[in-house]
Amino acid sequence: MRSGFTMVELLLAIMIMSIMMVISFFTFNTVVRNWQKSMELVDKIQYADYALTQIVSGLRSAYYPADGKQSEDFGFQLYDGGDKEDAADSISWTKLGTAIVGNTSTLSETPHRVRIYIEKESHDSPGGLMVQATPDLLTDDQKEDMKDEKIFEPYLLVQGVRGFNCRVADKDKPFNDDGSWNWQDEWNTSNCLPRAVQLTFYLDPVEERGESESVLRVVEIPLWDISQNPISATSEDKSAADAARRRRGAGPRNGPAPRGPR
Repeated sequence: MRSGFTMVELLLAIMIMSIMMVISFFTFNTVVRNWQKSMELVDKIQYADYALTQIVSGLRSAYYPADGKQSEDFGFQLYDGGDKEDAADSISWTKLGTAIVGNTSTLSETPHRVRIYIEKESHDSPGGLMVQATPDLLTDDQKEDMKDEKIFEPYLLVQGVRGFNCRVADKDKPFNDDGSWNWQDEWNTSNCLPRAVQLTFYLDPVEERGESESVLRVVEIPLWDISQNPISATSEDKSAADAARRRRGAGPRNGPAPRGPR
């Protein structure tokens, strides 16, 4: 009786084993690549979410004097730079506190204006979401304290954001008939604050020619009524605003230059 394998049988076994190894390799490689892409996407979303949290806190800390006057010095400004993933909107408002600028900046101790905008990637810039902060109301002592700070230079808040779209609640009709927000792409009343703001970040795709993921937040601005109706705003509204400032160590809104939290 013949024992062992023929050459044909050995070659067939080797071929089958080779095919199984190739399939296993490509399957494992695909799993690893998908895992890496998923982790990269999670990192991008986490960074974008952190930046959004800072901007939301900054909008909730919007500053507006409760002195019965409207002023463009403290109003909200919106530049519409398109929509969807190529949007390049720019927003600007005056705020108090450490949000966005950080607790080590002298700006956090006084009202300051922040501008948020997109910088496109170029040969000398990685691109991303940028911040520029400038002081609004300064005493001579505060100006002296800030003379060595690079407070006027824009800086990168978060990389990997390719588009920024902002919409605001309509001033005259903030809600639709069904109760949803009536969003608008333009804000032409730069001497006051909108009631609510919708912020959308579009992230760089994980792979070339891939789809851009988006992160969205909606934030209501507490002092919108005082800014839009400074004379008709009730004394309770103004007292509440002053109380909120005192809780942060800022003092009354119509008093001397407030000092926010350190």
